[in-house]
Amino acid sequence: MTAPDTGSDNAAIARISGRVAWILTLALLALPPGIVAYVQLFPHQIVTWGWVAIAGFEPAPFPPLTAVAVIAVLLAYSAPIFWGLWELRRLFQGFAIGEVFTVAAAKRLRRCGIALMVLATAGPAASIGLSTALSMGRPPGVRKLVVGIGGDDVGFALIGVAILVIAQVMVEATRIAQENAEFV
Repeated sequence: MTAPDTGSDNAAIARISGRVAWILTLALLALPPGIVAYVQLFPHQIVTWGWVAIAGFEPAPFPPLTAVAVIAVLLAYSAPIFWGLWELRRLFQGFAIGEVFTVAAAKRLRRCGIALMVLATAGPAASIGLSTALSMGRPPGVRKLVVGIGGDDVGFALIGVAILVIAQVMVEATRIAQENAEFV
């Protein structure tokens, strides 16, 4: 039985990780203008977003102030996504230079888990913000406020917790590896 070729494995990890970091960089650059374009080009889809759909807002182009408010809400909702993608990008940049089982990598993974947990709370807040933004300029009695929590919010929270546990396991594995290296 031959020993595994860890040199080529490490090179493959570095190569793939560098590509993933590059893709994440593109996603980070594309997300803000993508949100603005989405609101401008597809306002009829905004009124069917998540729990806002139950309010029954009519699909129509937004007045400028409403469009700005909707963009602001969606950018705020996306803040944990930006943070999580940023940390994930940094994690893969570290992998690309050989920083795989390190405390820094575990901390970055932990921050990704926290970002998902924050995103879980951002969903209900976004439904409130969007329904408020979409009610702007409407007469009293026609305005609507929507508060909702969905399965995706629960899923983000559960996956975030799982990632937190995995990150803690990585910290422990790093500690054990350092201990073992000191004995040799």
